[in-house]
Amino acid sequence: MPAKLRSRVIRGCRLAMLLVAAAAAFGPATGQAFTLIPVVKLYVKPAAGYTTSIVQVHGTLKTGSCSTAPVTFKFLFDSKPLWTKTVNCNTTTVLWDTGWSPYIKPPVPPTVGQHLISVSAYSTTGVLIGSANYSYSIYPAPASPRTQPSPTPSPTPSPVCAAGAATTGCPSPSTTACPAAMLPNAGSGGWGDNILAALMIGAALPIVGLAMFGPQTMFAAAYRRRRFLTLFGLSAMAVLALNCTFPTASNPQASPAAAVTPSSASTPSSCSA
Repeated sequence: MPAKLRSRVIRGCRLAMLLVAAAAAFGPATGQAFTLIPVVKLYVKPAAGYTTSIVQVHGTLKTGSCSTAPVTFKFLFDSKPLWTKTVNCNTTTVLWDTGWSPYIKPPVPPTVGQHLISVSAYSTTGVLIGSANYSYSIYPAPASPRTQPSPTPSPTPSPVCAAGAATTGCPSPSTTACPAAMLPNAGSGGWGDNILAALMIGAALPIVGLAMFGPQTMFAAAYRRRRFLTLFGLSAMAVLALNCTFPTASNPQASPAAAVTPSSASTPSSCSA
C-alpha cells in the first residue's frame, strides 16, 4: 500500500474513535446509569453464643437517597421468623435503620454448631430490595460451678453450772442481798428454834459466871454454892421464859393486798437455806 494511502486510513480511524468518544460523553444517558445498587447490612449481638444465649439483630438499607416509601425488614434464624420491623428513611443518615431489636430467643433448638441469620428488605409492594446473611456460631454452655454445702456447726454443750461456784461459761454468783420476803417471819420459830436458843444462852451463862466470880469463888467452899445454884436457877427460868407463849391483845389479820405476789420470772439467787 502506498504511504500516502496508509496515512489517510490512519487519520480516518483516529477521527472515528474521536466521534465515538464524543458521543459517549455528551449523548443522552438513561436513568439506570446513575442508580446506585442498594446495600443491606446486618449486625448481630453477641457475635457468637451458647446454647442458652439470646440474640439481638440490627439491619440497615442504603440506596444513595431517601424516599418517603417505608421499607420492611424481615429477620430469619435458620429460615424461621425471628423479628420484623418497618421503618422510614432517616434523612440525616440517609438510611433505613431498624435499630437494635430486643433480646430474642432463637426460634429453633439452639444446637451446637453453625446457624444462619438473615435479613431481607422489602418495598411497600413486596418487592425484594436487598438481603444480607450472618453466620452465627453456638457453643456448649459452660458447666455451672458446683456449690459446696456449708458445714453445719456442731452444737456447743452448755456448761453445768453449780450453785454458788464460779465456772467458765456460767454467770457469776449474785451477791445481791436476799429480799425480805425470803427471810423467816419474826416469832414464827417452833420448839426446835427455842430449844437451840435456850441451849446457847444456858451454855453462855456459866462462862459469864466464871468471868464475873472466878472459879475459886464458885467452887472453893460449900457455903458459896448458893451463888452457883442461883445462877443455874436463873438459867432455867430463862429457858422456861423462851418456851412460853404470852397472849397478845389482838392478832390483826394480814390484809390480802399486803400479800406478796410471787413473781413469774425465775430470778437466780445465791441465797441458800
